[in-house]
Amino acid sequence: MTARSFLLTHARLLERRLFEVLFEGAHPTLVGNVVRAYQNSDGGLGHALEPDLRCPESQPLLTSFGLGALEEAEYRNLEFATSVCNYLLSVSDKKGLVPFFLKSANQSPLASHWMHSTISPGLNPTAEICGLLHYQEVEHGWLSLATETCCEMFLQEPPLEAHALLCAVRLAEYIPNKVMAENLLDVIARVLPHANFFKLDASSDAYGLTPLHFARTPGSISRPLFTQSQIDNHLEVLAKQQMPDGGWPISWEAPGPASELEWRGRVTIEAICRLSAYGVI
Repeated sequence: MTARSFLLTHARLLERRLFEVLFEGAHPTLVGNVVRAYQNSDGGLGHALEPDLRCPESQPLLTSFGLGALEEAEYRNLEFATSVCNYLLSVSDKKGLVPFFLKSANQSPLASHWMHSTISPGLNPTAEICGLLHYQEVEHGWLSLATETCCEMFLQEPPLEAHALLCAVRLAEYIPNKVMAENLLDVIARVLPHANFFKLDASSDAYGLTPLHFARTPGSISRPLFTQSQIDNHLEVLAKQQMPDGGWPISWEAPGPASELEWRGRVTIEAICRLSAYGVI
């Protein structure tokens, strides 16, 4: 597999460990150990875990990225999840919402698309973080408050932006209240076709999130939102995007060469996971 060769040659340890767990039968603890190495004393995750944000300090965006890797590896650790909740409580507003990152992130290199971003707390990334912590099966006061806030905000005024809707999908996947999960999914189904940065047309070269971001596997909670033809079209395009070096490209400008390779390792893992889940490879 040329993708494996690319990962061994260019990817960082996290993505190499993910490959071992997902495709070579390694124990999920290998991924857990790597993610926990990014944890700071305040309980949050830092050290450029999300490659576009190069700061060493803990940030909600970096914390979300790490929690996502644990979910992919099917790794749970209650002590770790509790410490993460404690960190998020310390940086949240009175409703439990957190921003992408704090002002401290601006002291380190950033991808250009983050340089002028708002640091206001919001559904994105809070809803995704809540979903990933529910996957960890942790109980915490901050998580209960933030989950309630995200559900109320989303049902009252759903965002017409694909990244925020993807956060809501992650929450719907793992929220313990299954009635609320169905309510969230009903709203997502209604507004997603009209959302900015949602790319339903597989032939489009524009940047956007595709059905494969929402329905990562045939068993995903949001898989019924898309036709088989829509899924197949995007799978075909995804397979063709593999580069001669075995990896997949990114469609934005990373802060530097190291960041670009780290991201390419990440999107390569995502690509082979989707293609494998749907039986293409």
